Amino acid sequence: MKDDLKAKKHVKSATKEGIVMMALLQMLQNAGGKMEKKAAKNMLPQTDDRISDEMIQEEKVSKKTGTTYRPFNFIFNFAVKRLQLFDCIENSRGKFLILTEKGMELDLSQTNGEKIRSATEKLMNELSEKNKKKKETQKLVENPKNRVVDPEPEDDDSDDISDSTESWKEELKVQLRKMDPSKFEKFSRRLIQEMGAQIDDEIGVKLSQDHGLDGYAYFVSDELRTTRVAIQSKRYNNQVGDKYIRDFRGSIQNGTDYGILITTDYFTPAAVKEAKDPSKSTPITLLDLDDVVDLVEKHQLFVKRVETYELGDFYFE
Repeated sequence: MKDDLKAKKHVKSATKEGIVMMALLQMLQNAGGKMEKKAAKNMLPQTDDRISDEMIQEEKVSKKTGTTYRPFNFIFNFAVKRLQLFDCIENSRGKFLILTEKGMELDLSQTNGEKIRSATEKLMNELSEKNKKKKETQKLVENPKNRVVDPEPEDDDSDDISDSTESWKEELKVQLRKMDPSKFEKFSRRLIQEMGAQIDDEIGVKLSQDHGLDGYAYFVSDELRTTRVAIQSKRYNNQVGDKYIRDFRGSIQNGTDYGILITTDYFTPAAVKEAKDPSKSTPITLLDLDDVVDLVEKHQLFVKRVETYELGDFYFE
């Protein structure tokens, strides 16, 4: 029975992967061959109505770690990996998805997700096996006394063919979500300053009741033009809806150019739409958990670069 359930689950994931692959190819071709990963993921529902915003934003709790994750992220990552192995997308470790010459010229009417999956299945299995060996080696390194590795680890939706060099980002997300409120306030202040803002301590910068920072800051451009912005940094562990955007906009003082709302979770589509509403006087810039992590990396905020090596596939063949 358990094997039957796994098989059904695999078929369902395979179908979603195929849909995502074709939608990505269509979007990238229409965009001239290059898109930011995050933007591409968020635009999938507009490209294929079989992909919904709810599907993308669904969250589960990992059986292994107890942390919250989004199953769709792994479907998306597998789809991108398959397109890379199919020689349609360039190396996908960066921030952007870039089509190869083959990807740009591919006739989408003559292929589908099933064909791409079939063509890349052997390579994906080889990659999965190599990653499994790497994980087993890491377990032995971390616990040398444990020389027996469980051949059938507990099944978990959060398993992924991921780049181990990026694992610190997932760890950072967990730590930000559970950070002490006063510590998160300090983090927010420093992050805003690293973004190039001068915090105004005279007009209401304070620790908010919902674990964050409220206040105003100034950005000075190279032309010495000063821009006044309202700041809200919230340690949310739930999706941020459009009501928060309206409340934030309503609290902003006159003479403010725009607002910046920073969260340790994600924004609903309605919130994104509300923030961009051209009929509203004050635009709102939204920075979600992924954006915060990117800013930490960009400004090297409380992180330390570690130079190391990664064993090549030769050692795991």
